Parts: sequence; structure tokens; C-alpha cells
Amino acid sequence: MTVDSAPRRIHLYRTHNQLGDLLLNVPAIRAVRERFPDAHVTLVVGRQNAAAVLGQAWADEIRVVDTKNFIGVVRAALRRGPRPDLALSFSTVSYSRSGALLAGLSGARERLGFDSRQWGERDAARLTRLCPYPSGLLHQSEISMVLARAAGAERTPAPPYYVADAASVARAPAGTAYLHPGAGKVKNRWPAERFAAVARELLSHGNDVWLLEGPQDDGTAAAVIAALGRRLPIVRGESIPMLAARFARASLYIGNDTGPLHLAGAVGAPTLGIYGWTDPREWAPVGHLVRSVRADDAMLSSIEPAVVLDAAYALLAMKEREERCATT
Repeated sequence: MTVDSAPRRIHLYRTHNQLGDLLLNVPAIRAVRERFPDAHVTLVVGRQNAAAVLGQAWADEIRVVDTKNFIGVVRAALRRGPRPDLALSFSTVSYSRSGALLAGLSGARERLGFDSRQWGERDAARLTRLCPYPSGLLHQSEISMVLARAAGAERTPAPPYYVADAASVARAPAGTAYLHPGAGKVKNRWPAERFAAVARELLSHGNDVWLLEGPQDDGTAAAVIAALGRRLPIVRGESIPMLAARFARASLYIGNDTGPLHLAGAVGAPTLGIYGWTDPREWAPVGHLVRSVRADDAMLSSIEPAVVLDAAYALLAMKEREERCATT
């Protein structure tokens, strides 16, 4: 691509509302940003992820769309602004109808995305360049990178993939191990009594252990505390930027396959994901200190606390080596 033909305005559409899916898309978003540093890059996201993207350097402009409200999508389409040269419509596990529609209505000279027939959908983006959806087992971040490379962004950027606000980091406690026993999907939850066993072991070695509980976690923190037989501090109602700040100073994060797991990995915390029916080869967080555990039978109930603890201690050792190398 020559300087004259390089896009001057780029729109990136990632309007799914799942935080984890957005964070898995960040390497591709950053790749486009870094490949075209002189372009004005606009990132279009769903309202639920607004707090996650505001303040990040992934784009020059953030547009927030109420994707759960058709009127909101129409209003976003009417506020088009200058016509982009390039629009990328990202979809991975499911087709983003709102993102595709907005890309199609953007007036972009070039509209790039995956063949909507992959999801049995019509081409709402009216793509000018259609990419075949990649075959085989690929990590979700790599699927999005396929589109980025088609746009000319060949290089996958290095982590971290989320930068916590410095003022918030200064307020966050240092050296805390966070356990998140909940998940919006009940089938993603490792048993509370096993989280308690992990907490008991970490506490016995002098670790400062806190629990996380989200709005859809249905008393999972209380279940861990009951099984543990002692109280632990619980983080509730925290904003995404403040969670990121906590994780930036954390000694360890252990949790189920949820948005906070992906946030911890993206920030650079030593992050251990516990997986059942979802496959970490596709869904592990992006980050350089990330490990996953999953039983051969893909059943969460088959994962013993000792397996999780072995992986956690290996992560802590990696973090310690990294810090030692940084000071020599």
C-alpha cells in the first residue's frame, strides 16, 4: 500500500457487548492503529463496553452505540460524519448485525469483513472486500487478526493490551491475589468449595486474598466464604477502569471464563483461567502472563484444586523471574 493510497479515515466496528470478546479483538484494533499512525481511527463499540475503551489509545475517536435498541443503531448511522476510506466489520463467534449495518451505511470507500454466510446471515455491511472465515482451530484474537492483515496490518502488537489509568493504579492495593468464583453463565463456574480450597492454600502461604463478585454472580462469594470458614474482602460494583487498576498491581488472578479474566490478562497480571466447555485454545485471554487449566473431559467438576494451585504457583514464579530480570 503506497502513501497516497493509505486510508486517512478508518472505522473499526466491534459492537458486541461482551467485554471478553472486545478484549480479544484488541490486538487487531491496535495492529490497524499502529499500521496507519497518520490515519484518523474511529472505534465503534456497544454501550456496555464504553467504560472499557474510553481512555485507551486504540483510536482517535470512540463512538458508543446502544446496540440493544434499534433506534439507537439508526441514530448512530445518521451521525456518520466524514466518510471513511476504510471500514472493518469485526465478527468472530457470532455475526454483529449492528456493526455490519453501521459499516454498510458508513459510506466507506472500502468495507472489509468476513463472509456473512458463515453465520447464515445476509451481508448487511455490503462488503467491497469479502474475507473467507478461517478454518481450523484458531484463537479468537487470531481470527480478528486475519481481517487486520487483509487491511494491511501484518504485525501483531506486543502486550499489554490494556493500559490502566495511572491515577487509579495509585489508589489500588498492591500484591493482592484475586479470585473470581462467579460467571454470568452458570455452566462456566468452577465449584465454590474448590475456590475455597485454593484460597485456603494461598492464605497459608501469606498471600492477601480478595474475592470478586459481579452483578450476575448470585452469591458465589458467600458460598466460597462459607466453605472456607472465614471472611475475605470482596470487591463489588467496581468500574472496569478501577478493576483494571487493581489487576495492574495484583500478584495473581484466578477465575472462570468471564470478562474480568480477560481484563486481568490484558493488563498484564499473572492470570489463570479455569475452563470447562469453552476451549482456552480459542478463548484464553490475551497477555504474556496467562495460563489456563482444563480437564480432558472438558468438565469443570473434573478439575482439582491441586491442578489450579500448581498452575498458579508456576505463574507466580514466572512473575518473580520477570521482575528479577527487570532489576538486573
